[in-house]
Amino acid sequence: MADDDNRDFAIYQALKAVDEVAAALQTFLVEGHGADLDREAVQSTSTNSLTLLRQARERLGEGLRAIGADRISDSDGISLRNVRPK
Repeated sequence: MADDDNRDFAIYQALKAVDEVAAALQTFLVEGHGADLDREAVQSTSTNSLTLLRQARERLGEGLRAIGADRISDSDGISLRNVRPK
């Protein structure tokens, strides 16, 4: 059981790291290249990249749900869930 928990935590950390990179790329495309977040926006290199990032983040979310990320995030010291507003 402990091995399963350790494996799930490692998977959780990897998925969260990739999701954070995708979020940073999404922000860069929007702020740095003026990509339009609207799903109906005119296609361009930036909006196509945003579509791919959206798809990737949806898959990451599925993976996180599959391993029970809500349960695991409680023990994640760097999770945004643990940040309290000031």
